Amino acid sequence: MTNEKDRPWPWLRHVSAGVRWRAAGAALLAASLAPGLPSSARAEAASRTHASATLPTFVSLTVDNDFFAGFDRHYTNGIQLAFSAATGAVPASLGSLPPFRWSTQPWFTFSVGQRIYTPTDTDRVDPDPLDRPYAGWLYALADVCTRSGATVDHVQAGIGLIGPASLAERTQNAYHRLTGSELTRGWDAQLGHELGLLLGYERAWPRWIEADGGHLEADLTPRVGATAGNVFTYANAGLVLRAGRNLPDDFPVTFVSLGPPRDGYRTGGTGFGWYAWLGTEVRLVAYNVFLDGNTFRHSRSVDREPFGYDLQLGLVMVRDRMRLGFTLVRRSEEFKTQQGADRFGQLTLSFPLHS
Repeated sequence: MTNEKDRPWPWLRHVSAGVRWRAAGAALLAASLAPGLPSSARAEAASRTHASATLPTFVSLTVDNDFFAGFDRHYTNGIQLAFSAATGAVPASLGSLPPFRWSTQPWFTFSVGQRIYTPTDTDRVDPDPLDRPYAGWLYALADVCTRSGATVDHVQAGIGLIGPASLAERTQNAYHRLTGSELTRGWDAQLGHELGLLLGYERAWPRWIEADGGHLEADLTPRVGATAGNVFTYANAGLVLRAGRNLPDDFPVTFVSLGPPRDGYRTGGTGFGWYAWLGTEVRLVAYNVFLDGNTFRHSRSVDREPFGYDLQLGLVMVRDRMRLGFTLVRRSEEFKTQQGADRFGQLTLSFPLHS
């Protein structure tokens, strides 16, 4: 039996029989019973393990843009290219070190990307001092994902360039020229040059609660984490509710807009699947360079709100090892003089490099 203390909220034990619990203790119990399984069951389990070990490298392209939500302000664009792969067994020299010791088969993701932030009125040469400053970030991020029982851990590290070296002005105005739009005029007031660093950790409990109605499956995934650095420093917690058919082994929230990539690129090739999902995240923010201004020099800034939240609504389709997702995000006010919440959309395409 699963010990009550392994369940985050014991009062949920009265959920109907159609709901299945996935706690860490269940994984340990399954492991202890494995020697007693019939040889066919052991062979099937070994086959599943081998299949996950031979998953190909995945490429994922993620595009965030407020155009998808009918907006043109603040977090206005983000683009990220990510490469994700399972590594097989961890070398003995690393096996005793975190995060490698938490799993015999870590999942690595490396990504490069750019993010662009602007005020609401981009026609002004001298931007409104009460609105968000112009800023850009060109970055590289690495994520190590490990699975142990019912939990998934992410350890992330990132480095990047803030300011003119991020090429945000060139990117935005090149796009405006291409589409025949007015050029953005206030980039001379953007944040100055700065090297941006961050470290992050997150723990999730995928499919913590599951329900199967025959024609429709559903699951709930809670997660908690923290990120620290001179780019972002905040603590976060969230929930993701999925409902659909043939739910894949993935996690729909990519979070190009704030943090490193999550466990959103993997599937075991199970045919066609789809799901709609709802998500929420709350954050306690101690620092955001794109609001607080440069760390080591004077720059434009606004008064940051210490508490924030996101509401997310998305749709994902998976065909074998390909994945296409679209998400709409509503983000609460991030600074005190902000006039209303922001909205943006996210489009993600993932596919294997080889079969």
